[in-house]
Amino acid sequence: MDVRDHAGAGPGREPALRTGTANGRGVLEGAFHLLDVLAAAEDGAGLSELARDAGMPKATTYRLLRQLANLGAVERHGQRYFVGRRLARLGGAWQPDPRLQAAAREPVRLLSALTTTVTFLTVLEEDRVRVITATRGEIRKVPPVLPGSELAEATAAGRVLLMQRPDGDAAPPGFTLAEWRRAQAVFRRSGSVAADHQEVLPGVCCVAVPVRRPDGEIVASVSALAVRPAVPAGLTELVLRASREITRNLGRT
Repeated sequence: MDVRDHAGAGPGREPALRTGTANGRGVLEGAFHLLDVLAAAEDGAGLSELARDAGMPKATTYRLLRQLANLGAVERHGQRYFVGRRLARLGGAWQPDPRLQAAAREPVRLLSALTTTVTFLTVLEEDRVRVITATRGEIRKVPPVLPGSELAEATAAGRVLLMQRPDGDAAPPGFTLAEWRRAQAVFRRSGSVAADHQEVLPGVCCVAVPVRRPDGEIVASVSALAVRPAVPAGLTELVLRASREITRNLGRT
């Protein structure tokens, strides 16, 4: 039986999200699943589309959307639903592991100074490749790489991180299975180094390598991006050196 939390409920208001079930899952789990589906719809989505993509009955989807709208997590414009401002604000408050951020700051800065490249550290947040530390490179031919921004899966940094997923053999978004298998083969032959030879942006090359904790677990990727027709000589070794320095710094925290 559903247990309703009437705290804050009143005339004209939806009750708070309940702890019962929504199509076999807890209501909170169902609400977050629905928000994940909605977040993937860049142009919003209608009720029928959301119910289908979330695998929920339309009545359940509608009830959850109303409750989420009352909380500011969802907004409705016409017949389409969008992620609400309140949820977007909370999402923008995401913070990486402060120890990793501190351990990487100086090695990333030094790598940029030695190579005159844009350098940055990325982590995998679910399936999102998120920048947590970056230099302010003045390379005008590429979009700015800023802390908090997301990178495409096909970038060198994205490939390094996506290789570490538990289901690493399955092709991630942005790759066909054949493309992903080729990327895996190249990654293994290179000794866990991913290089972008102008595949993402013409005239831009990038090298990315994993960053490990002292216990060996891969927690991030460090990258160097250069506007060159080919990866500069010696760049890969300098990126590897920066990765090792970050690992040493993590061991000191």
